[in-house]
Amino acid sequence: MLLLCGAVSHSSPELPNPFLLKPQIALEPRRPWIALTFDDGPHAGKTEQLLNVLKEAGVPATFFVVGKMAVRYPYLIREISRQGHEVANHTFSHPNLARVDDKTLLNELGQTRRVIQNLTGHDTMLYRPPGGDFSRRSLKVASKAGYHMILWTVLTKDVNGASSAVMRRHILNSVSDGSIVLMHSGMPNTVDMLPGVIAELREEGYHFVTVSQLLGFDHSLGGFQLTPAADAPAVSVASK
Repeated sequence: MLLLCGAVSHSSPELPNPFLLKPQIALEPRRPWIALTFDDGPHAGKTEQLLNVLKEAGVPATFFVVGKMAVRYPYLIREISRQGHEVANHTFSHPNLARVDDKTLLNELGQTRRVIQNLTGHDTMLYRPPGGDFSRRSLKVASKAGYHMILWTVLTKDVNGASSAVMRRHILNSVSDGSIVLMHSGMPNTVDMLPGVIAELREEGYHFVTVSQLLGFDHSLGGFQLTPAADAPAVSVASK
């Protein structure tokens, strides 16, 4: 089943339903869940700082990594995985997937998939198109090959220079149960903003999960403790 969530980038043309599907989350017991995601890494220095923040808070996240960056910093990919975070695909060279041919698209996803497998021992079929740019054709080609495109519901615009205060306010005003928050692993303001936002979201009752857990691909909790302490509740994804 093709899984899409969130909305396309502000630079991408909006597609009509059913091309943009928002997950409908059914939790037992029902609690608000949220997935933090980080694109474009890993980055030496900043990714380590980000991992320290997440470790201190006991929060799992999903990292959509660029293959060429993973090859450059393999130890960071291993550390991301070792700490219990999810490693997913953000292509190998960060192209606009709406503009590449079918062979190039599959090569971009396939190369990074193999890098992730080799470095972490885990496979992934989740990918996020760079910039949120895709076409009906690229969507169909990737889906036919077994990949699931993951977008977002909350765009922080950290890569556009948004301040920590602006990002914090936008996240807290925009999240809801099942939100997927898009951030970037190399942005200083993101690292500075994150501890306070995590604390405030927890005060509002949110639990942090990976994208796979949120969408029902992975029911394990990894090394992180959720409240109440139990196996992750069933998550169902329904498309309209």
